[in-house]
Amino acid sequence: MVTTHDSKETALISDRLNVDIRIRELRAWRAEWEQENAIIQAIIDSTDDTKPIEVQKGIQAVTLQNRIRLKLAQRPLEISPELIENVGFDTIARYFARSFAGLAKDDAKIWLQNLYFIMTPDLRLLYDKIKRLMGYSSFGQRRNCLLGGLSGMGKTTCLDWLVSQNLPIVQPERNIVPIIKVDAPVGNKSVKPLLQLMVLECGKNWLGRDSEGDLLNKLVLYIQKCGVQLIVIDEIEHLRTHDMRRHVMEISNRNPRTPIICASCHPTKFVQGDPEIAGRWNDYFELKQYTGRRLDQLLAFIELLLPFTQPSYLAFRKFENGKAGPAMVIEEYTQGVLRDIMILIVDASMRAIDRGESHLTMDLLFETWQDLQHQKVTDFLQALKLKSL
Repeated sequence: MVTTHDSKETALISDRLNVDIRIRELRAWRAEWEQENAIIQAIIDSTDDTKPIEVQKGIQAVTLQNRIRLKLAQRPLEISPELIENVGFDTIARYFARSFAGLAKDDAKIWLQNLYFIMTPDLRLLYDKIKRLMGYSSFGQRRNCLLGGLSGMGKTTCLDWLVSQNLPIVQPERNIVPIIKVDAPVGNKSVKPLLQLMVLECGKNWLGRDSEGDLLNKLVLYIQKCGVQLIVIDEIEHLRTHDMRRHVMEISNRNPRTPIICASCHPTKFVQGDPEIAGRWNDYFELKQYTGRRLDQLLAFIELLLPFTQPSYLAFRKFENGKAGPAMVIEEYTQGVLRDIMILIVDASMRAIDRGESHLTMDLLFETWQDLQHQKVTDFLQALKLKSL
């Protein structure tokens, strides 16, 4: 029997986390993504690779195609600490278990789309920090930032999701480009490839005869004309020479209201040996691996979102019989890398749904990890098997 108090709590959860409504949203987002992806793919397929300008347009299309994948999670599923405190973790778990009971297999698989990008507490802190950086510029101030963390910790995914929420708007007079995001090209001979990529981000083209100075002048102009609010340079470690790093400094100097985030596994290398650059990029944020209690908390949060009716005890480190629990095994498998954690859990969940299982088991986690290593799966959509839904 459900008490009045429980009913009020369930209503509070349902208002924010209604499973049926969420599944309809996920299906709509998937349909939108498939439609846009097909249009962009047609543009890519029709590109004449013998013409430089056509190649540049093709590159712009490929970049856009990669970014709109994050539209699968247009509104990340997030359970705030305040909701957990007000309602209770167990109450939320019971609510989801009831909501998942009788869920069709196709709906359960669609629900896993939520895990493509979840707003973990760490990513929430990062997202809020970036929004503050963008807010500073609107008041005539600018604060640059270094973003670090091992590969697979969510840096690029979070940044790409932010870009997907602020895609360029093409207008007759000009393009509105809220965020420029590029990957620093490999190579240490010239900064031209970096500047060329940034010009393309503005929806413009560069000429083969453009010098570094020409490209920099164009970029400065386009940043202002396009209303750029944030510049992100990922893989900043690829810029190894002092000259290339100083060019990034020059971009910052000539666009004093536009913050620049430099991201990589070890972004502090970008500022080493140059006090002026170090003084300008003196703000640092790091996404750390999920180990120990941090991993336990993450797994408890993820388990709330799995479309099963019985607990999987993912946050358990040891069972009463002394055997290693899921948390200990997952930490050993993944070394606390968020990407690998999510791919393992999503793939295992897909298998459990197909087999009609009520939860994830240790055997299933082991089987899944072995297959993932054999197949070398490193992409979330591959694990999600979205095309098979």
